[in-house]
Amino acid sequence: MKKGILLLWPSFMIAMIATAVFFSIFDPAELKLHGDTLFSDKLSAYSVFFLVSWAFGALNTSIVLLLEKSAREINGFTPPPVAVPDEDTPFPDFQGTKKAGLRVRPFSCIR
Repeated sequence: MKKGILLLWPSFMIAMIATAVFFSIFDPAELKLHGDTLFSDKLSAYSVFFLVSWAFGALNTSIVLLLEKSAREINGFTPPPVAVPDEDTPFPDFQGTKKAGLRVRPFSCIR
């Protein structure tokens, strides 16, 4: 429900503003295509333009909502947690090397 409201309400507001601006500049009775008038009356012109601009606003808002998602929501992938070593241990546990009895020294090949 929340996603539907986030999608439809901003696109509705965009459609209201776009319709008001467009028809404050252009008269719907003067809109013609190949010499023929597009609409028989002004109310149908207002309605069609409003619904089309609402659809484009919804498309725009849905793209914005898609782009603002995190990678985890899109891919369904949760990265593994990062292990933080204790302050008492001099060397972190590198994939069970302490458990196997191996001592890991950084730069052990350099003397």
